[in-house]
Amino acid sequence: MPQEIKTSFSWHAPEYVYHEKDGRWYAILGIITLLLLGIAFFLNNFLFGILIIVASFALALYGAKRPKIVTFSLTTQGIRIDDRLYPYENIRSFWLHYDPPAFKELSIVFRKTIMPRLTLPLEDADPNEIREILIKYVSEKPHDQTLSDTLSRVLRF
Repeated sequence: MPQEIKTSFSWHAPEYVYHEKDGRWYAILGIITLLLLGIAFFLNNFLFGILIIVASFALALYGAKRPKIVTFSLTTQGIRIDDRLYPYENIRSFWLHYDPPAFKELSIVFRKTIMPRLTLPLEDADPNEIREILIKYVSEKPHDQTLSDTLSRVLRF
């Protein structure tokens, strides 16, 4: 008989931190795209040029996309993000990066090395309460900021 899943704590937050992009951001993206296309033309590399155009278009679309509001829950079985459950037995460690206003997020590292690290925004959720619940199920271990974390902050993603 399956064990009942009880929610210990939940909060609502955007699925990622959104930074408003003004015309300058898109102009810089356009300039970088043109420079890289110039390099592709100079190298006579048609495939590289196509890759630059597709990547720039994808960046522009992703930059304009607004995040949806997601429900994050800590349950007796694992961490639930909307309808998806990440069981505690699949999680190696967690760390709370909490230094408002710069950092307010929960970092999750999974046991499987092919799974990417998960970063959950905390918004106004109480980090002490989250830690108190998670420490019962998962070990707490400092997680360094990755290169992609740093780049996304610099590029305002």
